[in-house]
Amino acid sequence: MRPRHPRAFTLVETISVMALLAVIGSISSALIYTGVSSYRDASTLGQIHEEEATAMARLAVELRKIPLSSAAGVMAPQIPSVTPTSIAWGANYSLSLSGSQLLLVEAGGAACVLLDNVTAFSVQCYDESNTPLAATLSGSDCYPIRRIRVSFTVSRQGITDTLHAKFFIRSTMQGGTA
Repeated sequence: MRPRHPRAFTLVETISVMALLAVIGSISSALIYTGVSSYRDASTLGQIHEEEATAMARLAVELRKIPLSSAAGVMAPQIPSVTPTSIAWGANYSLSLSGSQLLLVEAGGAACVLLDNVTAFSVQCYDESNTPLAATLSGSDCYPIRRIRVSFTVSRQGITDTLHAKFFIRSTMQGGTA
């Protein structure tokens, strides 16, 4: 009687196991890549939302406190000019898009970057009855402005988000003061 040797794997069995492991590995790596990519996109979008909210909160403070014009003779905001992509108000304040940066100038000082990676920016003004005014206004054409709608779009790492807000000019509201 011959002694029994432990049986080894055949070449076909070994290749089959390796092919099965390769399939399982490629499926699991695709799942991991999808999860990491989704996390990166969500993280980027969260960062964009945070930056947009910070910029919009700053704009809310500045635009709501636009003073009344003493030269107008009627209740009118101190806004000398508005274009579809910029607005100027008060004593040398302005908001505009320069390249991909949303810039705020305060009291004639240096421009402060409110937001980077801006791909679109728009300003629309409304009168007391919430009717849109002309896209470009200057001088006495700005007197009826009571609300200002600001919209900007930010793109980063393939993620794009747009934020809109409409602000009431507090000094022009019923009971408002200069």
